[in-house]
Amino acid sequence: MGEHMNGDLEAGKRGQHQPGGNEPDTSLTAVVGVVFAILLFVVVVFLQAFFYRQEESETERKVVAVAPGELAGLRAQQQEALHTYRWVDVNRGVVTIPIERAMALLVRDGGRTPWPQVQPAPPAAPAAAQPPSAPKVKK
Repeated sequence: MGEHMNGDLEAGKRGQHQPGGNEPDTSLTAVVGVVFAILLFVVVVFLQAFFYRQEESETERKVVAVAPGELAGLRAQQQEALHTYRWVDVNRGVVTIPIERAMALLVRDGGRTPWPQVQPAPPAAPAAAQPPSAPKVKK
């Protein structure tokens, strides 16, 4: 048995690998390490993308899709104003009509309305620029 151990020691000193020895294969270990590093990177990138997608869908579901109470009330009030008849000024006989009815009347009359068009007054034309006069010289 002593000779066998001496043979292993001598082979190890010379850089030779004995089959059945306890030394790991470094090239195989390096390849396995690189493969697992790449696999780990791919898994991390996948999980990060999955997390961001889920976070976005939760934000959409909980924040964006749910209208705040004040906004819902304001929208309901605007819809009511657009789709109902109501008095603006009873003394002068001014009323509002639903928007669908107003559009139908406008189409029926060919776009003409009995009211004058309200447009802002055109801006005043700028005064003609006069060349500056020559300075007066006192004698």
